[in-house]
Amino acid sequence: MPGSSTESQGAPRAPRSSVPGEQRLFSLVLALVVSPQGATKRDLLSTVYGYRERYEHGAASVALEKQFERDKDQLRSLGIQIETFDDPGEVGNNQLTRYRIAKDVLQFPRGLTFTERELMLLRLAALAWSEGSLSAESRRAAMKLEALGAGLDVQHLGVAPRLGSVEPAAAPLQRAIDAGRAVSFDYRMPDRDAALARRVAPLQLHRAEGRWHLVSWDLERDAARTFLLARIEGEVRVLADEFDPALREAIQPAVADLERLRADHRALLRVRRGSIAEARLSSRADAQVTRSEGDHVFLELGVLDRFVLANELIGFGPDVSVCEPEELRELVIEGIRKIAAAHGRGIAASAHVPQEAARA
Repeated sequence: MPGSSTESQGAPRAPRSSVPGEQRLFSLVLALVVSPQGATKRDLLSTVYGYRERYEHGAASVALEKQFERDKDQLRSLGIQIETFDDPGEVGNNQLTRYRIAKDVLQFPRGLTFTERELMLLRLAALAWSEGSLSAESRRAAMKLEALGAGLDVQHLGVAPRLGSVEPAAAPLQRAIDAGRAVSFDYRMPDRDAALARRVAPLQLHRAEGRWHLVSWDLERDAARTFLLARIEGEVRVLADEFDPALREAIQPAVADLERLRADHRALLRVRRGSIAEARLSSRADAQVTRSEGDHVFLELGVLDRFVLANELIGFGPDVSVCEPEELRELVIEGIRKIAAAHGRGIAASAHVPQEAARA
C-alpha cells in the first residue's frame, strides 16, 4: 500500500547497480584493508565501487544501507572479520562507527608459494567462474581466494576472475590432435623477418613456463619439433591428411628435451621484494632466494626461450634487472631502447635506463 514503506516516505530509492556483486565485495574488502584508522559507513558508501554510483550526498538511502549490511554479513560468512569501533570524538554515535579489516588477517602466510601446476588449476577454476558454470557457493569461495591475496597483485599472480583471451591457435590444434590429422600454419621466429610455412603432425599441447607449446612431428623435416603457440601467425589449417599414430611416441622425448633445455640455460635476476615481478618469478625459480641485498632478492631460473623471457622482464620495468647471461641482458636493453624510440624519446635519451638495470 502507498505510504506503508519507510523508503517511500522520504528516503529515496537507490537505483539498481550494474556492478557485479563479487566486484563490489572485493572493492569493499580493499577499502577496509587500506583504512588503518577505519572508515565510516558514509565514507564507504560514497567512495567504494558498487556503492558510490548510487550514493547521493545529503540524502538517506535505506536500500543502499541494507545492501551494505548484507555485504558485511557475507564477508563475515567467508571468514573475513570486520572490526568496528567508535569514533574517539563521539563515543556511542552509530553514524560515526568506523569499520576496518586488519591487513595481517588477509596476508598470505610468510613463505607460502604456489607451484606452476597449482597456479594452472587456480586459473582453470577462475575460467569456470568467468564462464558462469560455478554455483553460488563456489563463486563465494573463489572470491574469498582473491580477497586473501589482497597483499599481492592477484591478477599478475595468476589468480583472477578472468583469464583474458585464449591462444587462438589452441582450439584448431586440439581438434586436429583429437582427430589425428596434420596441420599447416605460418610460424615466425624472433630472428627472422618473414614467417615460415610449417606442415606438422600435432601430437600434444604442452604448458611450460606459463606458456603453451605444440609438441609435433615436422612432416617436411621428418623430426620432432616444438612450437610456441604465441608465434603462430594467422589461421591454423587442419588438413585432410591423417598421420601415423605411432608418431605419438615422440611426445615424451620432446618434452624431456624441453626440460633439458631449461636445465641447461640459466638466468640470474635481481628482483625487487614485494613486487609483481617477485610474485610471478619466484614460483619458477629453482632457489627462490639465492641471496638478498637490501630490498632485492636474487632469483635463478631456467630459460626455455630467451626472447620470450626478455619481453616478460621488460614488462616488469625497474623491478627486475638481469645479472646473467649477457645475451639475455642485451635483449632486455635492446627492447627498452626500442620502446623509448617508439615513444619519441630516442635511443640516447633512454640509454641510462638499461645501463642502470644492468649494474647488478
